[in-house]
Amino acid sequence: MKRAFILLPLMLPKLSDTAAVHLLDILEQLLASVRHHYQPQIHRWQRRQCHADLRLRAPPTTLFGDEPF
Repeated sequence: MKRAFILLPLMLPKLSDTAAVHLLDILEQLLASVRHHYQPQIHRWQRRQCHADLRLRAPPTTLFGDEPF
């Protein structure tokens, strides 16, 4: 069964300048922690994507190596 996704507008509350800076700092620390933890997997996926892109761009080869008609 395919999942259905519904996009809802994000309603963020008004924050003071200090609270906004603290929130951004927390989110940046969380992102850095996630990147550090999953770095090997992220690198592996990016390498595979690069190789997949190169294969898509490679010119087609003939079946027996000879030129067509």
